[in-house]
Amino acid sequence: MYTLEDFKKRNVKDQASLTEALAWASMKYYIENDPPMSDFEFDMEFKQLQALEKASGIIIEGSPTQHVGSDIQGSFEKRKHIIPMQSIENVYSDDELQEWLSQTTRQLQQAFPDEKVSYTYEPKYDGLSISLIYTDGMLTDAVTRGNQLEGESVIANVRTIRNVPQRLSFPSSEPSSSDEPNLFSEFEAEQAIALPHIFEVRGEVLMPQGAFDRLNKEKEAHGEKPFANKRNAASGSLKQLDPKVTAKRGLIVNAYAAYSTDETWQAEHLSSQEATLNLLDTLGFSHYQESQAFENISQLTEAINRFNDIRNSRTLPYDCDGVVVKVNQRKHQEYLGLNTTFPNWCKARKFPQEAQSTLVRGVTFQVGMTGHITPVAELDPTAISGSIVSRATLNNENYIRQLGIFVGAYVFVQKAGEVIPQVTSLDNERNSAEPNLLHEEIKFPETCPCCQTPLIKKGEYWICPNRHCKQQAIQRLEYWCGKDCANIKGLGPSVLEDLFDKLNIASVNDLYKVLVTDETNFEPDVFLSSYRAFLRYHLGEGYAEKSITQMLDGVRQSISTLTLDRIIGGLGIDGIGKITGKLLAQHFSSLDALRHATYEELIAIDQIGDIMARNIMEADLSDYSCLWEGILPFNTTFAAAEKLGNALDGITIIFTGTSSRFKRDEIKDFFTRHGAKYVGSVSGKVNYVVIGDAPGQNKIDKARQLGIEIITEHDFYEKFGL
Repeated sequence: MYTLEDFKKRNVKDQASLTEALAWASMKYYIENDPPMSDFEFDMEFKQLQALEKASGIIIEGSPTQHVGSDIQGSFEKRKHIIPMQSIENVYSDDELQEWLSQTTRQLQQAFPDEKVSYTYEPKYDGLSISLIYTDGMLTDAVTRGNQLEGESVIANVRTIRNVPQRLSFPSSEPSSSDEPNLFSEFEAEQAIALPHIFEVRGEVLMPQGAFDRLNKEKEAHGEKPFANKRNAASGSLKQLDPKVTAKRGLIVNAYAAYSTDETWQAEHLSSQEATLNLLDTLGFSHYQESQAFENISQLTEAINRFNDIRNSRTLPYDCDGVVVKVNQRKHQEYLGLNTTFPNWCKARKFPQEAQSTLVRGVTFQVGMTGHITPVAELDPTAISGSIVSRATLNNENYIRQLGIFVGAYVFVQKAGEVIPQVTSLDNERNSAEPNLLHEEIKFPETCPCCQTPLIKKGEYWICPNRHCKQQAIQRLEYWCGKDCANIKGLGPSVLEDLFDKLNIASVNDLYKVLVTDETNFEPDVFLSSYRAFLRYHLGEGYAEKSITQMLDGVRQSISTLTLDRIIGGLGIDGIGKITGKLLAQHFSSLDALRHATYEELIAIDQIGDIMARNIMEADLSDYSCLWEGILPFNTTFAAAEKLGNALDGITIIFTGTSSRFKRDEIKDFFTRHGAKYVGSVSGKVNYVVIGDAPGQNKIDKARQLGIEIITEHDFYEKFGL
């Protein structure tokens, strides 16, 4: 399983390392709402990956440069988008924006010499994009952005959002019983019957500040972890399986675009972004009211700067981190068109992340799963991006030295990815103005802050070598119990800490001994009539019969459901996760063979390098001996999948895009089990390039150059009877 520690060790100069890291970061952002890096960092490393791909001429399968991130989670029915729902390319400076505006203006003036070129701007909302489908004026579907070509239908939940019109009609022009004049003409009223058969409105699902504060207070009152930010809260609320929960969350939708399959109607009524917003306003949709079209670029820039001042004043009811600048005229947009992942007719001007100056009161040190010691700054509480921050990561000792941070210093703090607070620099102006500040050097401890074992230095990190250190043990157990390994529900950090403190469960061996094998030797007595009663007695308040039963059943069930690849990925070996676990399982076929593998055997495996081989050789697996001692029936062998047929014997295949039938890690297995040779890059030896949704454009282009047959996934299955 790829982890945060793997991510932190990524090599931005290595294409394979950077591809895997950014693919994981994209998944964390779109699926788990838990971004490990800021948008700026992602975009900069994304550009670095593009440069590496251009230099090598190779696109590694799964590269985020070939497709947009997907928020599809699998809990709802999928729907195809009528028009691709692409993301927007970011720029981070006025110079970048001005360059794009100048180039685009020149391009359009050459193509339309007699027409004026204008632009609009709107907030870059920090929420979830949604496509609202109206059929004959009635709301019939609501689809998330997904992977740009298809998303998930959340219509039942969207119907509960109060500011989303359920039925579209123009305001009536009939005389009103009130004294207020009717502002709409008879012509506008007649347009109600002129709405097209299919009318699509795109917008952003947002959680206002008031609703966010109320929701987090409720979660804290129930002992639940509060949402880190409003985007996460909006995402979690929209993807509820029970619409009644969504209805209570106070979501809103701000509209920003509209489309129709009736091109004639669209050309007449949606001729520009300005006209589109006016129409949406008339139909009752919420949207940014101050947007207007600018022919003068200087005036546009001034308006954007004024908006940023408003954003910084924190008077907006929703979160946004920039503005979206769009070419105003739709025919100009259509001329500029779309590329693989972004429209060419708009850009997102991202504003600098909000950073606040605050005082470092002290530093504490945290212990990670592999023993890495991470310093954390204890700060004077300060408001950043809508929440109070009192702690922020300092990464490692070198980071502290490079920035010159000390206890008593004023520092700038911002949120990486709007989530994780981190110290970014000293506030030199404020430090100079207060010469009597406490100036205490930050010294790394010589011993582990948890178990007091002497620390050792490895590269840039100080590490606790004691594998039985409480914090390490709890985090390794949490890793083992996670969904990518044993998938034992209910064993989170707080429960595992109780198991450690009250039942001496400090390792995977202990977990299965205490919760499985010890029960067979338990002798009931007058006071403790069952093993469940024994566990409840020792664990104490908060552990009901139901939670004890769930814990025991989950641990027992994992014995029969764990597979060798998941076992290897869960051993806590530095750098070995889910993907490499499967590779090693397929190569060695048994845990015993892997345990006795030589360095030469490991290094000979494709994708296993020197560092990874040494990590495997040096790994202390004594805490996992229950897996091979034979007391419990773990399956520690790997059985190669049986062949499904010979239809693809002698054929070399590459697949690109998202499959309609299989998960990403199932595609290769399906083709090889039918006899095909499955490869990761296009070459003259490939017979077919099979394409799913959102295929990699570079693979398609190279296949065309080499004259290789390109075939859709559906047509390929039909051709070979699969």
